[in-house]
Amino acid sequence: MYRTTALIDAPASVVAAALLELAGSVAPGDPLTVGRVRARLVEASARRVSAVALSGPPRQLAADLAVTPAGTLLTATVDGRIGRRRALALVEGLAERAARRARELAQVPVVVATAIIQDEEVLAQQRAFPPETAGRWELPGGRVEPGESEVDAVRRECREELGVDVEPGGAFGPDVVLAGGKYLLRSYRAGLVDGEPKPREHQAVRWLTDGTLGAVDWLPADRVLLPELRALLRR
Repeated sequence: MYRTTALIDAPASVVAAALLELAGSVAPGDPLTVGRVRARLVEASARRVSAVALSGPPRQLAADLAVTPAGTLLTATVDGRIGRRRALALVEGLAERAARRARELAQVPVVVATAIIQDEEVLAQQRAFPPETAGRWELPGGRVEPGESEVDAVRRECREELGVDVEPGGAFGPDVVLAGGKYLLRSYRAGLVDGEPKPREHQAVRWLTDGTLGAVDWLPADRVLLPELRALLRR
């Protein structure tokens, strides 16, 4: 096993977003390219991003993220039959590029997504526009306005889009890069406090269980969050 570390002055969820962007912003289970190696993404969270090679000698590339008072400690490792020089170039290159991109992403505006969970179900909504995304599904949310906190944006967006009051909990999952790096999607779990969700700006809303999360056509950014959503529903 070969490894390297980097201390990055950005939140772990942002570092995870940088790693996913370097991999092509794919969701767990999707193919990707790391260096010249074709691989499959295994895990994507604010704690760990990992992939396994699809060809050649068995090997795994992982980036573990730990929160420290000084920032996020990234530990990149490659495990498998691979030459020392190539292995070190792979992990050191990954850590360097992730650190540089995470520092850039930490400065971009945030879009919040909200996982409203009730009775082991999560609420999704179906887009009505624009034409290229109409019919696909996403979590409720929107841009954080200037001077607004992220949790206040969660409350406001749910009220505007669904006509409900929610109580935000903590953030979950990795952040996801949107629009080529113009925005960063950050997800929060929330409880329904008052009101019945109705699609004010969307075609439809639907409550989904762990077993039906995969039954709808999610937008790519939201699809990244499905493993974390499943974990929330199983708690």
